[in-house]
Amino acid sequence: MSDRTPESPRLENLDNLRLEDLDAVVRQSEETLRRLGGVFGELETVTGEGAGADGLARALVDGAGRIKEITLEPRIMRLDSQAVAEAVTEAVRAAQEAAGRANEELLRAATGGDPLPLDMGEARRRFEDIGQDLVRTLDDLTRG
Repeated sequence: MSDRTPESPRLENLDNLRLEDLDAVVRQSEETLRRLGGVFGELETVTGEGAGADGLARALVDGAGRIKEITLEPRIMRLDSQAVAEAVTEAVRAAQEAAGRANEELLRAATGGDPLPLDMGEARRRFEDIGQDLVRTLDDLTRG
């Protein structure tokens, strides 16, 4: 009894490849590419929030970690300038870490748990490489 099914094709031995296996690979690949394509829109909406000095300084960053907003509570002005700077820095770092975790979760969900770089340019290149590898594999399979 074979452990190969259309839902879970094994492509190690292309001589025994069945049409159902190829169809399953195509379906799985299309689904993966659809999920990966959809994640780019979500990544662009990711934000991270962080706080410093017990919430006196707050930061909001986008998914790339760029600062969108800094909010300072009036009470922070009671602190010296060094403490204010440290609070803002702490808030920004916390926000960047939160955005990074959110990006990571989205990418892991889209890739089935495979880690990907958080650099959007690098992630796009990796997705393109995955798509190109898929096309080459399907071409090889259809040529026999």
